[in-house]
Amino acid sequence: MTTSTITTELTPAQITVTLDQWDRPVVVLPDDVAARLAVSSRTDVKDYGYCHFESRRFGVDTFETHAIRAMFEAVLAAHPDERGLGQYERFGTGYFYGWIVGASGWDTAARTWNEYETTKHLHVDGIHLHHDGRSHFGS
Repeated sequence: MTTSTITTELTPAQITVTLDQWDRPVVVLPDDVAARLAVSSRTDVKDYGYCHFESRRFGVDTFETHAIRAMFEAVLAAHPDERGLGQYERFGTGYFYGWIVGASGWDTAARTWNEYETTKHLHVDGIHLHHDGRSHFGS
């Protein structure tokens, strides 16, 4: 497993929230952050079938959980009506199934993936926050 050298937390100011061609939210992260989260989202994954999967859970004070909270805050600021975020706003728990990708993996002008196959290492799977403050990636 490749480990990022990032030691600081991701902040909403580092996150760009844009829309794809079909007006669905896309979270664009710095490449190094996206690469680290992509690895976390694909490590120790349980496959439940029917396109449902779940990564291991991350503790309240982990980089992953703090990054997920920052992403929720950024999406909530840009798209307060996005599905799953009302629950986050009221209860501190929720999910986001939109696209999450590193800046090199997203073509902002075309509003679609940039070199999809060669930038897969920057694609982060869905994010979830739980009532107990932990997080996980998955569908």
